[in-house]
Amino acid sequence: MSNPPEAYLGLDVGDVRIGVALSRSGVIAEPLVTITRVGRRQTIDDLNRIVDEHRITVCVVGLPRLESGDSGEQVEKTQAFVRSLQRRLPRLRFVFEDERYSSADAREILGRRAGEKGAVDRVAAAIILQQYLDRAARERASNEPAPAEQDQS
Repeated sequence: MSNPPEAYLGLDVGDVRIGVALSRSGVIAEPLVTITRVGRRQTIDDLNRIVDEHRITVCVVGLPRLESGDSGEQVEKTQAFVRSLQRRLPRLRFVFEDERYSSADAREILGRRAGEKGAVDRVAAAIILQQYLDRAARERASNEPAPAEQDQS
């Protein structure tokens, strides 16, 4: 009997809202919800409910680097928030994914719907999570041994 695939959560952490995405398969990310931040405790409780409901094992958090790739104030805020999450959700594995351009990509995907409150955040979270899943799949594929050649004699 094989183990069920890991379930992944993607987060686009902002000062006002957190976009949340989900991958049940570890292959495809989908936008899930947007959480409005009304206090650290409430926000973490909301995320904890999602983690429990979907049996999340890995949380991929967008790291909002500056365009130059350097860390700025928003990176520090995001890392501090993740430290709070780690204390409350120690069973999760947390990883960071560069999120530069994810919101711009989300706006482009959404077009006219980009003005819907929270839509950009959810889609940006899905983009961040999908980037991570795609990179992880490429790394697994490059580490797999080549299939043995069959003897044709």
